[in-house]
Amino acid sequence: MEKEHVKAVLTKEIATELSMSPGEIDDQASFMKLGISSVQALKIINRLRKELDIDINPVALFEFKTIEDISNYLVEEEED
Repeated sequence: MEKEHVKAVLTKEIATELSMSPGEIDDQASFMKLGISSVQALKIINRLRKELDIDINPVALFEFKTIEDISNYLVEEEED
């Protein structure tokens, strides 16, 4: 799994959930700064599971604070 692909999918899902375009999402901004609620985070995680065909813990969006951080985590986990 390539990091850029993960970032693109995550950005798209966050943008969808926040009713924004992917270009408006800063991959260095914290999820809190983006205004993602815990309910929205769960929705995003569930869509990521399907889109990327991965098993990801729902708390990952709270442990890893940015798109960049969680993308790194997911790529590293996939390699293990």
